[in-house]
Amino acid sequence: MSILITGANGAIGCDLVSILSKKYNIIAVYRTKRSKLKKIKNVKWIKSDLKEKINQRIKPFPKYIIHCAVDQQPSRKKNIKEYIFSNLIILKNIIDFAKKNKVKLIINLSSIESYGDIKTTQLKEDYLSKKPNVYGMTKLLSEDVLSSQKTNFINLRLPGVLCEPSKNKFTRPWLSSLFFKIKNNQKVTVHNLKSYFNSVISTYEIANLTSFLIKKKITIRDTFNFASLKPMILKDLIDLGKKKLNYKNKIIEKKNQDNNSFYISTKKLKKKLKYKTQTTQQLIELYLEKLLQHER
Repeated sequence: MSILITGANGAIGCDLVSILSKKYNIIAVYRTKRSKLKKIKNVKWIKSDLKEKINQRIKPFPKYIIHCAVDQQPSRKKNIKEYIFSNLIILKNIIDFAKKNKVKLIINLSSIESYGDIKTTQLKEDYLSKKPNVYGMTKLLSEDVLSSQKTNFINLRLPGVLCEPSKNKFTRPWLSSLFFKIKNNQKVTVHNLKSYFNSVISTYEIANLTSFLIKKKITIRDTFNFASLKPMILKDLIDLGKKKLNYKNKIIEKKNQDNNSFYISTKKLKKKLKYKTQTTQQLIELYLEKLLQHER
């Protein structure tokens, strides 16, 4: 089985190449290849600007595509309209490639930012988007483009994604940054310590779902929240990190009445696909263990 992964040079794409190459042949599309991945087996590297049509003859033809690639954020030289348009062109080229090569499924990595301003305590897929930022609007439009085509797809609306720990300072997602500060006994300030939290997933979970879809030969055209099961009270989650990482300082809770808290519903994923992600506690414990192993 062959899987094409776009954005293979990014943090998420890099992890997926590394994990999935242990079971499948991977076609990794990149702009700048990461040196640590050069020696991985079962990986064919293709340097390509996805804003251009994919004309390269790829063998074996991939049966699945994981779309991670995102064009660079708008800058002074690139306005918002150009940013959105370039990302939609990338997706359109991928869809055309999928049609031409009879790809079974496009796994599109979307984002919960597509929901925009979230004013609910339980976030379900039928929540209507309200004033999303540029990134969220781009993801929402990408979902619409896929829906307008005949290609099979699954949109995964991702929260913060935990990748493999690295030597670099962690800034994304928020949880990685939090544990980085705890590990280094830095000052930590958080909101809503008593709220329920499951706005997190890992690259291993994305890889596990991919394997599940392939094994079950699932064909689908739908959108799902993809977050951890069983939300934890945020204070308990942080206490778990403090204990594992031997944090000595006091956590400071910042009061902010405008900071709305919510947890992500994964009921649709369980009901329609019969798939369950790890619980929030399991996912966090595994990440913390990897963080400690990385130091050794």
